[in-house]
Amino acid sequence: MVVVSARMRSVINQALVTAFLCIASTAPILAAGLQSGPLTDKPIWTDRPVRVDRKKQTLERVEIEPKIIPLILRPTTRVKVFDSTSFEHDGRLYVLTDAVAVHPKKLCRGDDQHLVACGQQARIYFRRLIANRVLSCQEDFRLGTVSFVRCVVAETDLAQTLVTKGAAWAATPRLIHQQQAAMEQHAGIWLDAECRALGRCPPPKRRGEK
Repeated sequence: MVVVSARMRSVINQALVTAFLCIASTAPILAAGLQSGPLTDKPIWTDRPVRVDRKKQTLERVEIEPKIIPLILRPTTRVKVFDSTSFEHDGRLYVLTDAVAVHPKKLCRGDDQHLVACGQQARIYFRRLIANRVLSCQEDFRLGTVSFVRCVVAETDLAQTLVTKGAAWAATPRLIHQQQAAMEQHAGIWLDAECRALGRCPPPKRRGEK
């Protein structure tokens, strides 16, 4: 008669439990008709380049969104500013896409009938925003030597700043709320009653025009 020690019985019981758990874990796989693949010594990753046949490749290809590199402009203090939304840099004309410029010779009449050179003031204000500054711009489209851009200076949107201060009016819907607020405050060009009524400032009339 073989006498089994208590330690030996514990080892046998533990082995039986482990075997039972292994059988139980493989039962769902077998029930689903799945079989585990054979073991192989082939490496998962190769240590040398492998040519991929795209016609036989069944993996889903994920498109990578192209990274848009911003256009960096550094206008000097001698930058040519034509109105409140356009300037020349390195022989190219840049125009802000989201704002409409005030005519540089536009005169605005306040409620007290006092005339203000609002067009010239808007042009000077725009010049101060960009002169000797670093502009990070995104080109929307171009026509010949003209580029229509959206620019920021130190993360401050130029078109939004101009519309907020009444130095231009909104060319796109995204700045319409800033324009309405500027009109209510009679800021910049909006001190003129005609500009407020039209929602824009018409150019100055030529001689002989009524």
